[in-house]
Amino acid sequence: MLLELMSNGTLAELPPENRPDGIAMPEEPSVVLLLPHNKYLLGTDGGKWIYASSKSDEQPSSVHLYENQVLSLLNEGTRPTIIPADAVNILRKELFSLSEPPGHHAPTVLMLRTFMKEHSVFENPNDFMLEENFSAFMKEDFILYKAYWTLRFSLARGELETAGRIKAWLRADPNVFGMPQNSMKIWFSILNLPDDDALRELQELSFSSLELKHLAEQPASPLVVYNPLSGWLIIGQFGRKVHTIFRVWLYLNHELYHELREAKKMTVHDIIQAVWGEYDTQQAMKERAKYKGADELNR
Repeated sequence: MLLELMSNGTLAELPPENRPDGIAMPEEPSVVLLLPHNKYLLGTDGGKWIYASSKSDEQPSSVHLYENQVLSLLNEGTRPTIIPADAVNILRKELFSLSEPPGHHAPTVLMLRTFMKEHSVFENPNDFMLEENFSAFMKEDFILYKAYWTLRFSLARGELETAGRIKAWLRADPNVFGMPQNSMKIWFSILNLPDDDALRELQELSFSSLELKHLAEQPASPLVVYNPLSGWLIIGQFGRKVHTIFRVWLYLNHELYHELREAKKMTVHDIIQAVWGEYDTQQAMKERAKYKGADELNR
């Protein structure tokens, strides 16, 4: 894709044949933004961007494009080139849509098989070891799809602890989280209370500020509090050895808590893991929607 930065900060798409001389295009899918002073931005598969010049005597440099942030590019002897946040978001979106999702199929599917060994897709290695064949199964099974992509993204980031949460999520039966009578919320905090928005939501659920402050001061984990007006609040502490790094705050209404605790016979710790796993899958679905192939697979 070839774009040009206009004087008003917007982007205009150009035909590929309008690419100026001196810009070497890579073989993989890419996004090129033409800039003033014979400069350009080149984004390639994997989300890497370089700021370069069509003049061969100038060395390119790596730059990072952050969502919702203005990008300022220095030019020797002239004013910086400013790319507005809206334009940055468009560039990021376009490059993501051309890029393959991160991660690798084989380690993901082999780990997933240990959690879903009863699934028919794992009866034949040709069905699950070949990514194209496995993708066909995922089109028909949204739980398989969500579990796969959540694990794949987490393994790509080295977040191995996500696997335990997906295992608990599968044990809970992911369908329970989508039932209209069940509701849940999740917040995170570093040590003490969560942020002001989370506190407002908790207070709207009939947990008082004084009660929440008292709970945040307790060293025990997990903590379980029942409020007959709304439901259950569960607080879990996580860290290394004796040092707590952060807290997870969960709200479950009466119906969902009963389903997990009484019907599924899950421990409070496993409930935390399962609800957190549901949150992980929701985030993974948003991430998967950015990348190439989302139209065919994402729902």
